[in-house]
Amino acid sequence: PVAEFDLRDISYHVCGPASHELQLPPLGTAGSPGPSGTEGTVVALRFLEEREAQQWWTVLSSSLREARRGGDTWGHDWGQGDTGTGLGT
Repeated sequence: PVAEFDLRDISYHVCGPASHELQLPPLGTAGSPGPSGTEGTVVALRFLEEREAQQWWTVLSSSLREARRGGDTWGHDWGQGDTGTGLGT
């Protein structure tokens, strides 16, 4: 089965030069968000080349920032959450 998540609820973390993680929120029923305080799913991404990892980070982190920025215009407080750390930091 395919699960759908609001992009604003996903965190992307850089764990190393070729190792990243997507943190997905917990699932409730019918793909809706799960209960508060429960753990979601962590998806580990391993890349063969650092360049490919950098490209993924660029696309996902900019998409997450844009989704959260759009959320501000709808009255959501996105001050919490982490799009991950920049590469090389």
